[in-house]
Amino acid sequence: MDINWFPGHMAKSTREIESNLALADCAVYVLDSRAVRSCFNPTFDKLIKIPVIYILNKTDTVEQQVTDEWIEKLQNDRDIAIAIEGVGSGCRKKVLSAIKRACAGVLERQRKRGINEHVRAVVIGVPNTGKSTIINSLCGKARLDTGDRAGVTRIAKWARVDSSLDILDTPGTLYPKISDRKIGENLAIIGSIKDEVVDSVELATALIARLNAIDGNILKTRYGNEISDSCGLQNIAAARGFKIRGGEFDIERAASAVLEDYRKGRLGKIALERANG
Repeated sequence: MDINWFPGHMAKSTREIESNLALADCAVYVLDSRAVRSCFNPTFDKLIKIPVIYILNKTDTVEQQVTDEWIEKLQNDRDIAIAIEGVGSGCRKKVLSAIKRACAGVLERQRKRGINEHVRAVVIGVPNTGKSTIINSLCGKARLDTGDRAGVTRIAKWARVDSSLDILDTPGTLYPKISDRKIGENLAIIGSIKDEVVDSVELATALIARLNAIDGNILKTRYGNEISDSCGLQNIAAARGFKIRGGEFDIERAASAVLEDYRKGRLGKIALERANG
């Protein structure tokens, strides 16, 4: 299954991100903890010339060890990596502290020149990683529209956090050609690619195989039956009583169920990727 989704607004967004990164003091790169590697947009790697704060968001969806491994892998002398759940005062304090650390050199130069401290940060990432939610948390109120689906943010918007920080929310942006099948599947599974452009049956079948490879008891615990790779959707439909007219199993409904169960965390804390895997 080839999975690609690059509507016109994403091409425009990439150009806007490039121009704004040139004016910013740091980049805030938001990643979904369930599929950190897949959330990296290779286009951004060519554009970023400033310190980066990697935010592993939705950390409540994976085991702590997974998060710790990614933090260790991403952190270096210039860049900072932090883990959050996207909301709450703890999130706000942690992100603001990271921005100040990343921009310490800029702030020090401003103090020496006797001018007011002020930095600009650009928030980037693939769709549905929680960028707008984080910005709303920073601002202390809902400045930006949010939603648990890809494509809510369509244009870049600046938000004033306080007198010392302006932050730019950018649309979730993919790249024109996703050549790695597994990356495409991962992005679709976590909701970074619109469900409407994906074959849900194929995607759910891939997810079942992935989950069984991690732990054969994950799906059994949820659905009460053995869920095989080859007949997994039939197994789930049978366990849930999903049928269509004529008594046949409703495979599409089963596919939607397992995808939603994974996304909502009903199957447990499960990462699709590990830092050292």
